[in-house]
Amino acid sequence: MSRQADSAKPDFADLSGRVYRLCLALLGDPENAREAAQEGLSRAWARRSRKRAEASWWTWAAGFAVRVCREAERRKRPWGTGPGAPRELRVDPLALADPQDVELHQAVQELPDRQREVVVLRFFLGLSTREAATTLGCPEGTVKSNLHKAIGSLRAKPRLQRTSDELH
Repeated sequence: MSRQADSAKPDFADLSGRVYRLCLALLGDPENAREAAQEGLSRAWARRSRKRAEASWWTWAAGFAVRVCREAERRKRPWGTGPGAPRELRVDPLALADPQDVELHQAVQELPDRQREVVVLRFFLGLSTREAATTLGCPEGTVKSNLHKAIGSLRAKPRLQRTSDELH
Protein backbone atom coordinates (compact mmCIF):
# COMPACT_ATOMS: atom_id res chain seq x y z
CA MET A 1 0.00 0.00 0.00
CA SER A 2 1.38 3.32 -1.03
CA ARG A 3 1.00 6.14 1.47
CA GLN A 4 1.72 8.81 -1.14
CA ALA A 5 -0.82 11.51 -1.89
CA ASP A 6 -3.14 10.76 -4.78
CA SER A 7 -2.70 12.54 -8.06
CA ALA A 8 -5.60 14.31 -9.75
CA LYS A 9 -6.27 11.24 -11.89
CA PRO A 10 -5.76 7.62 -10.85
CA ASP A 11 -3.47 5.06 -12.44
CA PHE A 12 -6.29 3.06 -14.04
CA ALA A 13 -4.11 0.06 -14.89
CA ASP A 14 -3.18 -0.47 -11.24
CA LEU A 15 -6.56 0.55 -9.88
CA SER A 16 -8.58 -1.72 -12.16
CA GLY A 17 -6.43 -4.73 -11.23
CA ARG A 18 -6.83 -4.07 -7.52
CA VAL A 19 -10.59 -3.51 -7.79
CA TYR A 20 -10.95 -6.70 -9.84
CA ARG A 21 -9.08 -8.73 -7.19
CA LEU A 22 -11.36 -7.28 -4.50
CA CYS A 23 -14.47 -8.22 -6.48
CA LEU A 24 -13.08 -11.68 -7.18
CA ALA A 25 -12.45 -12.23 -3.46
CA LEU A 26 -16.00 -11.15 -2.62
CA LEU A 27 -17.87 -12.82 -5.49
CA GLY A 28 -15.64 -15.72 -6.46
CA ASP A 29 -16.71 -15.90 -10.10
CA PRO A 30 -14.24 -14.27 -12.54
CA GLU A 31 -16.94 -13.12 -14.97
CA ASN A 32 -19.11 -11.60 -12.25
CA ALA A 33 -16.00 -10.03 -10.70
CA ARG A 34 -15.06 -8.39 -14.02
CA GLU A 35 -18.55 -6.95 -14.39
CA ALA A 36 -18.65 -5.75 -10.78
CA ALA A 37 -15.20 -4.17 -11.04
CA GLN A 38 -16.15 -2.36 -14.23
CA GLU A 39 -19.42 -1.12 -12.73
CA GLY A 40 -17.69 -0.06 -9.50
CA LEU A 41 -15.00 1.86 -11.38
CA SER A 42 -17.62 3.49 -13.60
CA ARG A 43 -19.64 4.64 -10.60
CA ALA A 44 -16.52 5.92 -8.83
CA TRP A 45 -15.40 7.87 -11.89
CA ALA A 46 -18.88 9.31 -12.50
CA ARG A 47 -18.95 10.64 -8.93
CA ARG A 48 -15.32 11.76 -8.79
CA SER A 49 -16.35 15.37 -8.12
CA ARG A 50 -17.59 14.22 -4.68
CA LYS A 51 -14.28 12.54 -3.76
CA ARG A 52 -12.55 14.20 -0.82
CA ALA A 53 -8.93 15.16 -1.43
CA GLU A 54 -7.71 13.07 1.52
CA ALA A 55 -9.43 9.92 0.24
CA SER A 56 -7.25 7.73 -1.96
CA TRP A 57 -8.48 6.65 -5.36
CA TRP A 58 -8.16 3.05 -4.17
CA THR A 59 -10.50 3.43 -1.19
CA TRP A 60 -12.86 5.60 -3.25
CA ALA A 61 -13.16 2.98 -6.03
CA ALA A 62 -13.12 0.02 -3.62
CA GLY A 63 -16.11 1.44 -1.75
CA PHE A 64 -18.14 1.50 -4.94
CA ALA A 65 -16.94 -2.00 -5.86
CA VAL A 66 -18.00 -3.42 -2.48
CA ARG A 67 -21.47 -1.93 -2.91
CA VAL A 68 -21.77 -3.37 -6.43
CA CYS A 69 -20.72 -6.80 -5.06
CA ARG A 70 -23.36 -6.53 -2.33
CA GLU A 71 -25.98 -5.75 -4.95
CA ALA A 72 -24.87 -8.75 -7.01
CA GLU A 73 -25.10 -10.99 -3.94
CA ARG A 74 -28.61 -9.77 -3.18
CA ARG A 75 -29.73 -10.45 -6.75
CA LYS A 76 -28.37 -14.03 -6.56
CA ARG A 77 -29.97 -14.81 -3.22
CA PRO A 78 -33.31 -16.60 -3.59
CA TRP A 79 -36.29 -15.30 -1.65
CA GLY A 80 -36.58 -16.63 1.87
CA THR A 81 -32.85 -16.96 2.43
CA GLY A 82 -30.92 -14.56 4.57
CA PRO A 83 -27.36 -13.67 5.37
CA GLY A 84 -26.93 -16.93 7.28
CA ALA A 85 -27.68 -19.08 4.24
CA PRO A 86 -24.79 -21.34 3.26
CA ARG A 87 -22.60 -20.17 0.41
CA GLU A 88 -20.69 -22.13 -2.16
CA LEU A 89 -16.89 -22.19 -2.04
CA ARG A 90 -15.66 -19.10 -3.86
CA VAL A 91 -12.04 -20.03 -4.14
CA ASP A 92 -10.56 -22.46 -6.62
CA PRO A 93 -9.17 -25.24 -4.38
CA LEU A 94 -6.66 -26.21 -7.06
CA ALA A 95 -5.06 -22.78 -6.83
CA LEU A 96 -4.26 -23.34 -3.16
CA ALA A 97 -1.29 -25.43 -2.18
CA ASP A 98 -2.13 -26.22 1.43
CA PRO A 99 -5.36 -28.21 2.07
CA GLN A 100 -5.91 -26.17 5.22
CA ASP A 101 -6.13 -23.06 3.01
CA VAL A 102 -9.21 -24.52 1.33
CA GLU A 103 -10.79 -25.02 4.75
CA LEU A 104 -9.89 -21.46 5.77
CA HIS A 105 -11.41 -19.98 2.62
CA GLN A 106 -14.54 -22.12 3.06
CA ALA A 107 -14.84 -20.93 6.66
CA VAL A 108 -14.44 -17.30 5.57
CA GLN A 109 -17.18 -17.77 2.96
CA GLU A 110 -19.52 -19.03 5.69
CA LEU A 111 -19.17 -15.80 7.70
CA PRO A 112 -21.96 -13.20 7.63
CA ASP A 113 -21.56 -10.68 4.81
CA ARG A 114 -20.07 -7.76 6.76
CA GLN A 115 -17.62 -10.00 8.65
CA ARG A 116 -16.54 -11.65 5.39
CA GLU A 117 -16.01 -8.25 3.75
CA VAL A 118 -13.88 -7.06 6.66
CA VAL A 119 -11.74 -10.21 6.65
CA VAL A 120 -11.19 -9.96 2.89
CA LEU A 121 -10.26 -6.28 3.07
CA ARG A 122 -8.01 -6.53 6.12
CA PHE A 123 -6.25 -9.88 5.62
CA PHE A 124 -6.55 -10.84 1.96
CA LEU A 125 -6.04 -7.33 0.54
CA GLY A 126 -4.00 -5.87 3.40
CA LEU A 127 -5.99 -2.69 3.99
CA SER A 128 -5.60 -0.83 7.26
CA THR A 129 -8.57 -0.52 9.60
CA ARG A 130 -9.05 3.09 8.48
CA GLU A 131 -8.94 2.12 4.78
CA ALA A 132 -11.39 -0.74 5.34
CA ALA A 133 -13.75 1.61 7.21
CA THR A 134 -13.58 4.17 4.41
CA THR A 135 -14.14 1.47 1.80
CA LEU A 136 -17.18 0.07 3.62
CA GLY A 137 -18.50 3.50 4.59
CA CYS A 138 -18.63 2.74 8.30
CA PRO A 139 -16.74 3.79 11.47
CA GLU A 140 -13.42 2.16 12.33
CA GLY A 141 -15.01 0.71 15.46
CA THR A 142 -17.49 -1.21 13.30
CA VAL A 143 -14.62 -2.71 11.31
CA LYS A 144 -12.82 -3.70 14.50
CA SER A 145 -15.98 -5.18 16.01
CA ASN A 146 -16.79 -7.23 12.91
CA LEU A 147 -13.19 -8.37 12.63
CA HIS A 148 -13.21 -9.47 16.28
CA LYS A 149 -16.43 -11.43 15.74
CA ALA A 150 -15.08 -13.00 12.55
CA ILE A 151 -11.84 -14.10 14.19
CA GLY A 152 -13.81 -15.59 17.07
CA SER A 153 -16.03 -17.51 14.65
CA LEU A 154 -13.03 -18.77 12.69
CA ARG A 155 -11.21 -19.87 15.85
CA ALA A 156 -14.29 -21.80 16.96
CA LYS A 157 -14.22 -23.95 13.81
CA PRO A 158 -12.73 -27.30 14.87
CA ARG A 159 -11.36 -27.97 11.40
CA LEU A 160 -9.19 -24.83 11.64
CA GLN A 161 -7.71 -25.54 15.05
CA ARG A 162 -4.18 -26.84 14.86
CA THR A 163 -2.97 -29.54 17.13
CA SER A 164 0.10 -28.96 19.26
CA ASP A 165 2.02 -31.43 17.04
CA GLU A 166 1.44 -29.26 13.97
CA LEU A 167 2.73 -26.15 15.74
CA HIS A 168 6.11 -27.70 16.60
